Amino acid sequence: MALTPKDAVLFDLYTSLAERLASGARTAVDLVNGPMENRKDLAKRVGAIETEADELLGKIVRRVDDMFVTPYDRGDLQQLANYLDDAMDALEEATDLVILHGVGEFPQGTSDLVDAARRLAELTASSMPRLKNLKDLEHYYLEADRIEDEGDRIHRRITSLLFSGSFDAMTVLRLESVIDLFEDSLDEMARVARTIRTIALKES
Repeated sequence: MALTPKDAVLFDLYTSLAERLASGARTAVDLVNGPMENRKDLAKRVGAIETEADELLGKIVRRVDDMFVTPYDRGDLQQLANYLDDAMDALEEATDLVILHGVGEFPQGTSDLVDAARRLAELTASSMPRLKNLKDLEHYYLEADRIEDEGDRIHRRITSLLFSGSFDAMTVLRLESVIDLFEDSLDEMARVARTIRTIALKES
């Protein structure tokens, strides 16, 4: 596929959006693993990154809408951007709820779940530049599936712990909402990989 200058700008926007997602995930890891006194500032940082991601999403949507001919299926390109943004939104909502709910200690496994999100976000960011030629992406697809499966297993263990009787009902509600959002972010990132795979299959 011969790229036009407009195509190149569009692909750069996708890469920038994926990089914001990776930055947000790293900050979420710092929030979960770091001291409680740093959480509010880190949550604000995630919020600022989410705002940047929203701005990039808007640029992508407008550019795709304005293109008479898109490099790939228009609907797939729009869906891809939405999944990236949804993953960032889930991270932002999770970290914001940590502050709003006054979460104290996280249940065992939370650090592993958020680290899985970080790894998949960084994998997504490092793979996104290859969207322009759809080459050498098989490792990305396989690893994204593997990390998503890992995250699912961790999420199930945390949920089982929450309902083991070790936590009071209100604490369960507060923690479950946060944990579910971290899992949602992972799921959205996996959808990113599947969408890119769909694009590659259509173009093959």
